[in-house]
Amino acid sequence: MIGSRGLGTSYGGIERVLDAVCPELVALGHEVDVFAAAMSTSSELPGLKVVRVPCVRGKHSETISRSVLSLSRAVGRYDVVHFHAIGPGILSVATQLLGQPAVVTIHGLDQRRDKWGVVAKSCLSLAEDIIVKCADRVTVVSEDLRRHFLERHDLRTSYIPNGLPTVAQVPRGPVLASLGLLKRRYIFFASRLTVEKGCHDLIEAHAGLDNDVALVIAGKALQPDYEAHLRQLAGRDVMFVGHRSGRELQELYSNAALFVLPSYLEGMSMALLEAMAYGVPIVVSDIPENRRVVGNDAICFPVHDVRGLAEALRLALAQRSDTTRHTAKWPTWANIAKQYGDVYHRVTAQPVAMMGTLYGNAP
Repeated sequence: MIGSRGLGTSYGGIERVLDAVCPELVALGHEVDVFAAAMSTSSELPGLKVVRVPCVRGKHSETISRSVLSLSRAVGRYDVVHFHAIGPGILSVATQLLGQPAVVTIHGLDQRRDKWGVVAKSCLSLAEDIIVKCADRVTVVSEDLRRHFLERHDLRTSYIPNGLPTVAQVPRGPVLASLGLLKRRYIFFASRLTVEKGCHDLIEAHAGLDNDVALVIAGKALQPDYEAHLRQLAGRDVMFVGHRSGRELQELYSNAALFVLPSYLEGMSMALLEAMAYGVPIVVSDIPENRRVVGNDAICFPVHDVRGLAEALRLALAQRSDTTRHTAKWPTWANIAKQYGDVYHRVTAQPVAMMGTLYGNAP
């Protein structure tokens, strides 16, 4: 696995995907090595190993430099190299030249994210074109991404969504007590604090509510200026609790009145799937990537519409009840691991035939 910061970092969606799917792959009989940053935790699971590699620090250089060094150590040693995300996937040009079978998973169209400038977006667009031509197989986490590659590149990808996590409900405990929060008396947002997640819209919408339900924001900002802007917008009942994981995060999910994701752009949100697994009432922006996950089990509002979001919050709070919380129906990570295993077997069993996928000709 190349392209993430590793295991146990909970930094972003890809890291959480690997935390969930790698043990399931091992359970199926695969041996998995995750090339990772220094911050990554080690693995104590036989068959799952973390290989730490250095990188060149910097917003634009960290992931790609770590990926290049990872590939230099990996090529020729593995049945399959599995790249995650568009940026690292550009290295599929090297795996093709070197005869190393490679799979690329697209978690989102990164060139559309606001954090990148014009040059970076151009490079990511170029990477997408290279992946289409060079990867032995491309997998995507959403139907909308599948349609994007079919319509733009005439490439048939494998749709393998993120899985529904197995969760444990945690009663109100030390985290809520330290924050002065009561069960079902707060709205919960959990994600990296980036512009496309729409947290600023949520803060503005929350300010218009005429009740005492707090807003709890869990996550880190990649851009300090954006976090400063969020804090400037926030009122007294908005709490920034930073990055939370493990039992602390479980407690926050388990006792929330609502989970809200007002994002402008997604691949498939792991935070949203976690909220579904906990049975928390959900409010989401109506982008296709969100609607396909929640189906009819959430209240949707028009993306970018702060007034619409405020009205959705009022409606959801008025309807909230422990008895109406739904149980999500979605593939588990064990199911997802089997699908990835099938892709690996196809790539390794028919390496020459798989080259037909370069132009969308393979089934």
